[in-house]
Amino acid sequence: MLDWLLKRKLTPMAEALETEYPLVAVGQGGFLSGTTVASNLGWRPIEALVPGDEALTFDNGLQPILSLHKEPLVASDGVAEPLTCPVYIPQDALNNRAPMWVMPDQGVLIESDLYTDELGDPFVVVPACALEGYRGIHRAQPGFAQQVIVPRFARDEVIYLEAGLLGMSVRPRDLLDCAMSPVADQYRVLPAAEARSLVVEMITQENIWASTLPMGPGGQGAAEFAALS
Repeated sequence: MLDWLLKRKLTPMAEALETEYPLVAVGQGGFLSGTTVASNLGWRPIEALVPGDEALTFDNGLQPILSLHKEPLVASDGVAEPLTCPVYIPQDALNNRAPMWVMPDQGVLIESDLYTDELGDPFVVVPACALEGYRGIHRAQPGFAQQVIVPRFARDEVIYLEAGLLGMSVRPRDLLDCAMSPVADQYRVLPAAEARSLVVEMITQENIWASTLPMGPGGQGAAEFAALS
């Protein structure tokens, strides 16, 4: 489905969007404290939730949280490690009503007509690090003490964060678990390289579209947070 995209020669746009951080695949991920989650208690900071509370999911309504893994985020003095340097998502970049931070391997569900399956489903999960450069999203240290929090459910779920961002929570699996009880993937997760190619094409298309807009208060093409098609 992405063959036409992946076989293209590297474009000037792709070269300009190279990052100093190596890409990582979708993994355990995590959200930084202060992020609000849609729950049975309303919009709640993720650190205020406890096992037994319910989070609103993209496909399965309210689902109980089985556990919350928490660990401190240790800031690096020098060049940040690719697995620990968070991704900053500005307000409205992905339908989030407030700026937020996620870990680079956090899965984010996005909608784009550039990637559709045989049924026309335009939703796909990409690692947050692949979104760098899209609508102001970038890697950076928060500059203050933070906690990484990972909610766990009985199966893979996508939950609502900050009003509209869709974050994936991956059910923990080990090799024995996978061998004895294989679980069909509910969500399509792109490998890091394919995800990055998709995001570069999304950036390219938005830049072309923005260049056709009339001059606005932010200058020509001030549409950096236009809705995904």
